[in-house]
Amino acid sequence: MFIETITMAARGISNGMTFLKPLYWLFGECMKGLLFIFNDNYFISLTVFTILTRVILFPFNLKQQKTMAKTSRIQPKIQKIQKKYNVNSISDPKQRQKANQQMQEEIQALYAREGHNPMNMGCGPMAFQMVFLMGIIGIIYYPIQYILGVDIAANTEAIAKAINYNGQYFQIEILQNFDKYKDILAQELPKLFTADKITAIENYKNHMFIGSLDMTQVPTWKGGIIIIIPILCLITSMASSIVSTLIQRKTNPAAAQQQSSMMIMMLMMPLFSFYISFKVSAAVGFYWMISNLVAVIQQLIMAKFFPPRKNIAREMIENTIERRSREESVKKIN
Repeated sequence: MFIETITMAARGISNGMTFLKPLYWLFGECMKGLLFIFNDNYFISLTVFTILTRVILFPFNLKQQKTMAKTSRIQPKIQKIQKKYNVNSISDPKQRQKANQQMQEEIQALYAREGHNPMNMGCGPMAFQMVFLMGIIGIIYYPIQYILGVDIAANTEAIAKAINYNGQYFQIEILQNFDKYKDILAQELPKLFTADKITAIENYKNHMFIGSLDMTQVPTWKGGIIIIIPILCLITSMASSIVSTLIQRKTNPAAAQQQSSMMIMMLMMPLFSFYISFKVSAAVGFYWMISNLVAVIQQLIMAKFFPPRKNIAREMIENTIERRSREESVKKIN
């Protein structure tokens, strides 16, 4: 989900999705502060920023796990009802329809007793996480606008015409080839690209190195040691998928029966991230790599201190207390 979200956001307009611009601005200001604290060290600042965002999202991840635990707890009861009616074995259409209706009524009654709403499966927290992660795009793909404060959005056409570029990753292209573009931009748009702004962009670009690796460049198979970034993306993404799958099996034992589909998903997303990391700058791949590592650590912490079995047991106790409270209320009314 994470890589899919990042890619979807990246395919927006060259300066970001309009409805996410307040988030781009907010995260840009946060990144400015971190760059100030860490003496313009981009990668330390980005690592700290990634950890902070994951910490903020932790309660939402926990809520999702609890929702999954609740669903897992009542799943055996639903399967028992389905087995009782065995709708698929009924050949007569009318009888099958009648049996299916009775089965659905019994399942709805089960939901009512258990206080479970199947329509509320944690979509709210998941949607919030997706929007939040898409907002992070502002400091990854649009740093000149949201970190350095150059109003690229209002001058996109003029800048594109000046540098003769109409590609997808507009601001990253400027960073990658700023030595080539800076004189043109200063000449064509002197009010926008002032001497101070030119210096700020150069300083920003000069700090986007890890050793001798220029992280503004797009990795290629023949690009030398920079190839390590897509490889680490693949490894960390695979690790995240494996840990997530193992935890999901504990949370929902029924998932073990879907091993083939789970295996496909476990392989598909890491391979997809590996492919995309050859299409964007190495800095983006670095962010994905750090995010994957933090996600693995977060999942292990959740498994250690909020294990699925304890969540299920806690859910059973809370549900029993709630059900008895409802029964007492009904008795008082009667």
